[in-house]
Amino acid sequence: MKALISNIYAGRHILKTMVIKDIKSRYAGSLFGPLWIIATPMYQILLYTFLFSVILRMRFEEGSGTSSFVVYLLAGLIPWLFFAEATARGISAFIDNAHLIKKVKFPLEVCVATVIISSAVTFLIYVLFYLIMLIAMGILNYHTLPLFILPVIIVVLLISGLSFGLGSIAVFFRDITPAVAMILNLLFFLTPIVYPAGAIPANLRWLFNLNPFYFIVEMSRNVLVRGRMPDSVSVIYPSICALVIFFAGYYIFNRTKEAFKDIL
Repeated sequence: MKALISNIYAGRHILKTMVIKDIKSRYAGSLFGPLWIIATPMYQILLYTFLFSVILRMRFEEGSGTSSFVVYLLAGLIPWLFFAEATARGISAFIDNAHLIKKVKFPLEVCVATVIISSAVTFLIYVLFYLIMLIAMGILNYHTLPLFILPVIIVVLLISGLSFGLGSIAVFFRDITPAVAMILNLLFFLTPIVYPAGAIPANLRWLFNLNPFYFIVEMSRNVLVRGRMPDSVSVIYPSICALVIFFAGYYIFNRTKEAFKDIL
């Protein structure tokens, strides 16, 4: 961990340049440019609100902490969008920056850090709009809101570990990238995001309990929607999973990074 932080700090100047370039490249050639960073999350939140609250009129009552389906949905969906986007892009971080890795000597950890920070910008805008929605509805739980940092830290560790580990393997085996996309799609449906946890059949609950993101989503909903303190299992289990994945991924990265230039 110390080496990672030290290397990222050493490459902070190129990190800043790469983050700005990455954000700008998403909207290169568009008329409104970076304004789409704000417009896209606002549009999606408004769309979900209109679709589920006005058209479908889906509501949750018992145990959800809110009768509004969109409030319940977004509490789990926003962290997932951050995780899925950053992980998918993080696994391709070394391949996408092959031209730079071959020509410039810099800490390769910066490639993964760039993806996480760039994706975090969009994530924070989603969170901001969501909090504004909760304030407008008068249901924001101020006393548990600071605890939202816990699932965020766990998600960042998961993204980092998967990006370093699978991203390093993807340099040698390019099939990793499409395979991960399929797994992320499966994991989305194995996580109670678009449905309540109570809808999970009792005989399949053990399978869902193996999924750390199940606990991350429930933790987010507890602190943002229900106003509850997360229980110890919801914090400890995904934290252990995230730390194991992080250290395993960073270990694989350190063992393979010297061969990157030859393979890329």
